[in-house]
Amino acid sequence: MHRRWLTRALIALAVPALTAPAIASSATAAAAYPDVPSIDAVAKIYDHLEGGTATESTSKVYGPGKKCKPGKAISGAGARSASYSPDYTSGDPDVYTIDGEHPMVSVTAMQFPSTKAAIKYLHGSTKSAKHCGGGGGGGGGGTGCDSTMKKIKFSLGDERWGYQYRSTCRSGGQTSSSVINSLFVRQGKFIVYTMAMSMDASAPSIPKSIDLTDLAVTTAP
Repeated sequence: MHRRWLTRALIALAVPALTAPAIASSATAAAAYPDVPSIDAVAKIYDHLEGGTATESTSKVYGPGKKCKPGKAISGAGARSASYSPDYTSGDPDVYTIDGEHPMVSVTAMQFPSTKAAIKYLHGSTKSAKHCGGGGGGGGGGTGCDSTMKKIKFSLGDERWGYQYRSTCRSGGQTSSSVINSLFVRQGKFIVYTMAMSMDASAPSIPKSIDLTDLAVTTAP
């Protein structure tokens, strides 16, 4: 797989996690929204989240469109996303640390009216992202980024893939790093996406990312 189109594919599939909560309408009233793990369940995997909160939102699911633009909302499909935060009132100074031991964590679960619809969305979105143009490389103004990617192997669901991205950027004499674990799984008519992200060069645990994805798969139905 080419790194650039794969990255776009992952972003395209994860779009529901980045959208604002959907406003109910006649077009979305029939959408089915799957469940996402509770903060207590996630904290059993990531103990730095114990006592924290889960911020949830729901959204439509848009199919791949033409000319690299989003398509129409898929009838009967819905997504629920959650971002998990530690207890910022605990008084622990480490609560603001975002590193491999204390990563940012999020889950998106999508439910489709049928397994066929989920497969069509999954394959259509990756195919669309593969053929769409996009930027890459370093930016202007003295900013440049180097990135690497490795595959995460695991066995969950009917279809799955996972990748760990490392990025180091330089700007104005300063260097910043991040590491992201991104995992996708399709199980029947459900698709789940999980992310764990550090804001330094230390990587989030891959086994914990797999455990989170497993939890999301079993929670969604």
